[in-house]
Amino acid sequence: MNRRRSMLAVAVVSLGFLTACGTAPPPSDELAHEMIDAANGPDGEPLSEAERDCMHEQVDDFELTDDEQAGFGDLDDVFNKAADGQEAAMEIVARFQADLTSCRGLG
Repeated sequence: MNRRRSMLAVAVVSLGFLTACGTAPPPSDELAHEMIDAANGPDGEPLSEAERDCMHEQVDDFELTDDEQAGFGDLDDVFNKAADGQEAAMEIVARFQADLTSCRGLG
C-alpha cells in the first residue's frame, strides 16, 4: 500500500508541477490508467490481469459525491487542489486510492 500511496503522491506532485510550468497535464483518469498499466505490486511482481482490470474499472467508476461536487469540478480539479495541499481534496484522493487498493490480491 505504501508503494501505491507513493505512486499516487508522485502523480499529484506531477500534475501540480506540469500545471505550474504552464504545460497542460493529461486528464487525471488517463494518468491513472497509464500508472496502472505500468505498476508492479509491493513485491515487485507485475499486477495480475484481474488486479489491473479491477483498478481500471475503479478509475472509470469513480465519482465525486454530491457534497464533493459542490467544491470540485472533476477529478482533475481534485488532484490539482490536492497538489496545493487542500485537505478536502487530499481526502478524496485517499478514497480514490483506497478504491484502487481494494483490487489487490485478485486473480
